[in-house]
Amino acid sequence: MAIQPPRARRHVRTALAASVAAAVVGVLSSAGAADAASANSTAAARTTSHAVTRAASATTTPGIVGTLSAQETSVQQGQSITFDYSIPASAVLSNNWVGLYSDPGNGPVDQVYVGASTTYNWISNASGTTTFSTANLAPGSYIAYFLYDNGYTWLAQPVTFTVTAVPLPGTLSAQETSVQQGQSITFVYGIPAGKVNSENWVGLYSDPGCGPVNQKSVCASTTYNWVTNASGTTTFSTANLAPGSYIAYFLYDNGYTWLAKPVTFTVTAVPPVAPPTFKAAFGTGLSNPQGIAVDRRNNVWVTDAGENRVEEFSAAGKLLHSFTKAGAGRLNGPTAIALDAAGNAYVADTGDNRVVEYNAKGAFVRQYTTAGGKALSQPQGVAVDASGDVFVGDTGNSRVVEFSGTGAYLKSLTSGLGRPEGLALDASGDIYVADAGIDDGGPNQVVELSQANTVLNRIGSGTSSDLGGLSSPSDVALDGSGHLFVTDPDYSLAKEFETDGPYLNEFGAVGPGELANAIAVAVAPDGQIFVADSGNGRIVEFTPAPAAG
Repeated sequence: MAIQPPRARRHVRTALAASVAAAVVGVLSSAGAADAASANSTAAARTTSHAVTRAASATTTPGIVGTLSAQETSVQQGQSITFDYSIPASAVLSNNWVGLYSDPGNGPVDQVYVGASTTYNWISNASGTTTFSTANLAPGSYIAYFLYDNGYTWLAQPVTFTVTAVPLPGTLSAQETSVQQGQSITFVYGIPAGKVNSENWVGLYSDPGCGPVNQKSVCASTTYNWVTNASGTTTFSTANLAPGSYIAYFLYDNGYTWLAKPVTFTVTAVPPVAPPTFKAAFGTGLSNPQGIAVDRRNNVWVTDAGENRVEEFSAAGKLLHSFTKAGAGRLNGPTAIALDAAGNAYVADTGDNRVVEYNAKGAFVRQYTTAGGKALSQPQGVAVDASGDVFVGDTGNSRVVEFSGTGAYLKSLTSGLGRPEGLALDASGDIYVADAGIDDGGPNQVVELSQANTVLNRIGSGTSSDLGGLSSPSDVALDGSGHLFVTDPDYSLAKEFETDGPYLNEFGAVGPGELANAIAVAVAPDGQIFVADSGNGRIVEFTPAPAAG
């Protein structure tokens, strides 16, 4: 219980005592521990009456007539500290007290009030011990004063001591000390087995001054993750963290006890990147374009779900050929399309729950229907890697399936996926998946998966569209500079990100390139960006902004 005597009461008490008993040699000191809580008129009257009585019955204060010593000069936070004291019988009063203050400079240094004590005990005997808990004392230096009659006159020389921090059982470190807004930040943690708890957690707070600074709640975390193992890593998106300084705390059992020393880091603003600009639109006769791919000659291949066909256009938008197949190659609501190095086309035949492969001339080659003993369900994504393996966004089964180029099932990837749709592969083989969540329940994001089925990153998971938040992403594409383009039909536009997460811009929202139900995106070898604008029945071409510098 801290004390903080009002200055006004101290002045009233001293002035009145002097006027009533001018012969008093030592004026009684200001209101102390027992008087600290109130400054109203009733308390002032009580103080005045007490001053008159003391002035009439005493002519001097005792001065430094006693002793005070600490049984320990240093204790860990939470341990008790005990002081031995003694004074002559003539100095004993029920309002004598020992107060603890932060050091240096605090407490009644010159036997007058300077600042409030951190805690205090009454001392009513001539000698003995008095004990304090240090649970509420932050690690640091302190000084104890033995004081007379609820005031600030010293009865003994003050005693200094220190409170040290309790050794923390665990460790916490950041793999990065500074990240751009939208990048992920990963922490490495470790604790003894005896401290493992299903509700241990790591919380991120603004810094300085927020978080459980003294192992007590000060303000709410900006975000948190549960940490249920003895060691490992935990990763946070910074999409919703404004640029600034932050501090991470590793905390015990859904509370605020530190398990490790906190870690500071910074989030920096993303340098602005101009959005792609409208160049042209084409595709007269398209009914419902759903998928788009660009070959090495910059020709644009489009699936038209409204006509159950595939059409090929030149880069200038001229229709080169169109095919609507019968028999084994017949399509039913085709969506995604991908091309391999030889010019073969792979089409997600969504209505028939399969992927169909055609050669460069449009002839049926094979179909992909079953993976790991389970039939494909409403596939809406397809991509081909450099070796010819085929990856399918098996939307209805919440997985990405890999087949060999000859149709053999290889593996399924499921980590972090809800409703996988469009796919893209980078040069290292990592897979970017447009994940539209499950029944609009989220998450809505692009998930980066390794070939080992590990989630490497989550992009666009911010709750605000201004920070790159996605509503129902349908397709993804990569350019040669490491930028990721995502179509979001709910917002009727496309968004651009760095592949490691930072949001850069959006395009297709206004002007001649305004999109309606932007459903698919592809990047040509020359860097041009093509969007299947399903709502307007066309393909829109955008030119990327020149690289900075």
